[in-house]
Amino acid sequence: MRISFSALFLILVFDTLSSGLQGGERRLGKLETQSWDTHYALGQNLSPYEESALIPSFSSVGALLSKDGVLGTASLIAPDTIITAAHVVKNRTSDPSPNPSQWKFILFHDFELAPTNLEYKIKSFSVHPTWIERQQLKPPFGDGDRLGCDLATAKLESSVIGFQPLRLPGMDGFSIGEKVYLAGFGNLVDGKGGSGNSDNSRRMAGENILDRIVTEVSITDSGKGGGLLAFDFDSPSRNNNSLGINSSQTAFDNLPSGDSSESPLTLEVSTAEGDSGGPLIAKQSKTWRLLGTVSYGSSNSTYGDISVFTRLSNHTDWIQDQLPYWPEAMLLNDQGWVESDWLGLMMPFSSGWNYTINLGWVWSKPKSDDSVWLYKNPLGWLWTNLSIYPFFHSNEMKDWLYLDLESSNDISWYLYNFSSKKWKHFSL
Repeated sequence: MRISFSALFLILVFDTLSSGLQGGERRLGKLETQSWDTHYALGQNLSPYEESALIPSFSSVGALLSKDGVLGTASLIAPDTIITAAHVVKNRTSDPSPNPSQWKFILFHDFELAPTNLEYKIKSFSVHPTWIERQQLKPPFGDGDRLGCDLATAKLESSVIGFQPLRLPGMDGFSIGEKVYLAGFGNLVDGKGGSGNSDNSRRMAGENILDRIVTEVSITDSGKGGGLLAFDFDSPSRNNNSLGINSSQTAFDNLPSGDSSESPLTLEVSTAEGDSGGPLIAKQSKTWRLLGTVSYGSSNSTYGDISVFTRLSNHTDWIQDQLPYWPEAMLLNDQGWVESDWLGLMMPFSSGWNYTINLGWVWSKPKSDDSVWLYKNPLGWLWTNLSIYPFFHSNEMKDWLYLDLESSNDISWYLYNFSSKKWKHFSL
């Protein structure tokens, strides 16, 4: 099988990942009519590509590097959790389980210039179980990429402050033909002739049109399949529409036949090795969300290349299981008061509500106690858990907030809004 290619824009293919790779070294492909500086400006959200209703923020997309020289892309999905592709950290059966001490996550637009406070140590990895299973069934590489299970998460040793995590897919669907955005690190290539450069330390970004959606891939021999998303890399000459209705590649892997536009977008790109694990971002219900992660592709990032992504909405339960949990509190007396290490003194009730001295009323999720909901006027519903507290996600604002514990109490909160980048006082 073809080895999965690293999340967007590509890295050099290191021996620890690339043995058996077909098609040679891959790079991020761009249109011949565009400059790399333009894609760099988009990746930094510089003018005229500032974060807005039309452009997502890429600030929570960072480089995932090993001491052995392996490079991938990862996205922040909670203050202490990142998501990437499984093949970045465990590409084949013979690869040992990833050693957290050998990896770091760098959250900066150029990882070679990043200040030390934006380099985060890895506490632990979690590779999707189906990915591991398929490697064992079909060694050495397995087929988890083609089955939509190419996922891994990592816990950071410390929480990230000042960056808003990317939001996971919501309940509302998204459709073929919608614009999607990508971001990642790696070597670069012109889509026309294949010439490029090795400037692989900067975060680049681009756009494309979603051409295929596979809601679930069926696995007949064992396990549970995931889902796939895909698009092709159109040429300005309109002669490389690989997923178009008249193309010979319309049945590529587990992608169904269909049609797609043959005209490229202004900042159209392909994906490539070294950027594996990078995000596929689109707007759902007026909110930018992380829909997929880069898994693999069909050629060498030139025109006609097909890029395939793991569909995250197929793995919501597994991803949620990797997020921080709500721990058991210590019972203080026979009257029901308990002491939480992080929320403090509280009184739990069978309804699911709990009264906390410091924060007021909180509610734990009925299916598990891995997180809590807090309701406060005028803020509405807020979500948090052990590892991210005092970070909250606001259901009303659709945004991440940070609570200044030293300046706040049960009737007065000082909150930092990551979208507006401003502090605000709330009387509760």
